[in-house]
Amino acid sequence: MLARLFFISLFFPIAVLAATPTNFDVDFKKITATPLSPAKGIAFEKLKGKVVLVDFWASWCTPCKEALPHYNRLYKAYKDKGLVVIAVNEDDDLKERDAFLKGQSFDFYIYQDHDRKMLGEFKVQALPTLYVFDKNLKPVTFYRGFGPDKPELLEKTIQDLLK
Repeated sequence: MLARLFFISLFFPIAVLAATPTNFDVDFKKITATPLSPAKGIAFEKLKGKVVLVDFWASWCTPCKEALPHYNRLYKAYKDKGLVVIAVNEDDDLKERDAFLKGQSFDFYIYQDHDRKMLGEFKVQALPTLYVFDKNLKPVTFYRGFGPDKPELLEKTIQDLLK
């Protein structure tokens, strides 16, 4: 039994790395989710020429809930320079989602991905996942998970793309 655990622990990181996509070639051509806030959302055509963050999150996901205030701060700081933040919710329990959102004040666009179409189009494998798109809506990078180093890295990426 101990030998099996050692074998698994030795090769598990390789399996995780192999399962992680090395290319994040996402073809962002439309927003297929339903806008929640503001109620009209944003027209896809208005994203051209903007730096766009697309975050996939759920209210049951603790790192997701930790990340959203950071994205809101970045949106407030850089929206006038051309940053757009789109948060795509993946909750099954809409009452739980609504209860979470009721206690928050986010200024960015929030969508609900009822049929998981965007989740599939963006090849999301875990929550939270954040994609960063340049002004031509080409993917620049993506982040899976959330940790203390990510806000600073993300802000640097945004600053570079807005130049």
